[in-house]
Amino acid sequence: MSIISNFKKLAKNDLRKKALQIAEAGYEAIEIKRVVSRKVKVSREKTKEEFLIINTHNKKEKIDLNNYKKIFLVGIGKGSALASVTLAKILGKKLNGGIALDIQKPKLKIENYKLKILTGTHPLPSQQNVNATQKIIKLAKSLGKDDLLITLICGGGSSLMCGSEKELKASQTVFKELTKAGANIMELNTVRKHLSEVKGGGLAKLAYPATVLSLVISDVCGNDLSFVSSGPTVFDKTTKKDAEKILKKYFNVRTSDVSRTSDVPKLIRVLTETPKDKKYFKKVKNILFVCNQDAVMAMLEKAIKLGFSAKIYSLALEGEAMNALLPIVKMVKQKQAIIAAGETTVNLKNRPKGKGGRNTEAVLGAVAQIQNSIRQPADQILNNLVFISFTSDGRDNTEAAGAIADELTLRKAKKLKMSPIEFLKQNKSFAFFDKTGDLIYAKKRCFNVADLMFVLSLLNEQH
Repeated sequence: MSIISNFKKLAKNDLRKKALQIAEAGYEAIEIKRVVSRKVKVSREKTKEEFLIINTHNKKEKIDLNNYKKIFLVGIGKGSALASVTLAKILGKKLNGGIALDIQKPKLKIENYKLKILTGTHPLPSQQNVNATQKIIKLAKSLGKDDLLITLICGGGSSLMCGSEKELKASQTVFKELTKAGANIMELNTVRKHLSEVKGGGLAKLAYPATVLSLVISDVCGNDLSFVSSGPTVFDKTTKKDAEKILKKYFNVRTSDVSRTSDVPKLIRVLTETPKDKKYFKKVKNILFVCNQDAVMAMLEKAIKLGFSAKIYSLALEGEAMNALLPIVKMVKQKQAIIAAGETTVNLKNRPKGKGGRNTEAVLGAVAQIQNSIRQPADQILNNLVFISFTSDGRDNTEAAGAIADELTLRKAKKLKMSPIEFLKQNKSFAFFDKTGDLIYAKKRCFNVADLMFVLSLLNEQH
């Protein structure tokens, strides 16, 4: 059964079908239950020793579970609940308890796994998040030196994990204003770390002197683990001064509303330094468990199996979403797939508040620019060419995961008298593809490793 729920509806021709098969391969490579079950085992040996075996990215970790009095599990972020339930089942009786904080509960029976599944709001935190996070804090503080805390850190934890009402109020303001001003995720998370007791290595400090094993599912470009969910178990190299500079940069320079600058002194006053004493991290091991490379390599292999030459454009694609795909479209050659992954930015400054996400914006941006900036007629360029951008966890700031586009898209837009560039200006990428019938919908059962995109071509010449 396809993870892309409207696969058949979108597969209107052979090239589209192949493109969707490639996207499906990417999804399958990061499907939560499948990945955790494949990469994690408990080996029970004749000597009654029990080892936790973790296989990931050509590395193997082996942890003797008999070395610990108690073992607890904490999951944080989108997809962490399903991942935690899957891991709890593997650990079996060795697990003493745990908490997972996610945006929704998995549709599974969890009573037998000693887990509490809590939910919070995303992308803006709420009091619900504070209440849940305080339970995680309480668990971490209860651990002793002979205990083991296993954490599953997924994307989205920066919003979900919010330790106090003071942090809640500041985080809501910071997210709204920095996102609106076009700050990137590194800048946003740098500030969020310094508003929190649990981010920026704070959870590691709270769990000290217990041993901490973190399985990190990266959704950030370059896989800097200290920025995934704002690095709750990773030593933070940023400082309070770094956070202060970012606040001043975006509030004082990029925000035209002068009244908003009054928030800067208030926010600076609540900034705090993240733990800098290395003792809190001596018994902490952070492992890159899943990242966009897992999905991209699966897509690459699928493209080759389908008869395309294939290459990776980037695993850390950043910049304006509307400009992300056009360079790939321009370089793609005959019967070639060019694949990319990363996290772009939608700049809402001076644009109406429409509906859409990074991925629908990326696809609409390419359609609009092909129609407006390339000499060759757009329908000729889009003939035998298809491009896709989709979010790995199935939700691109809307109920859709992303979009697919080709000549059929342009033909439908012309029939409906819709201008791609006007919809782009109005920040209405969701509405555009909803009308053309090109939105991609996916089941929410995959890890969040940010965004995946590719261009597939059967063209006879390079653009």
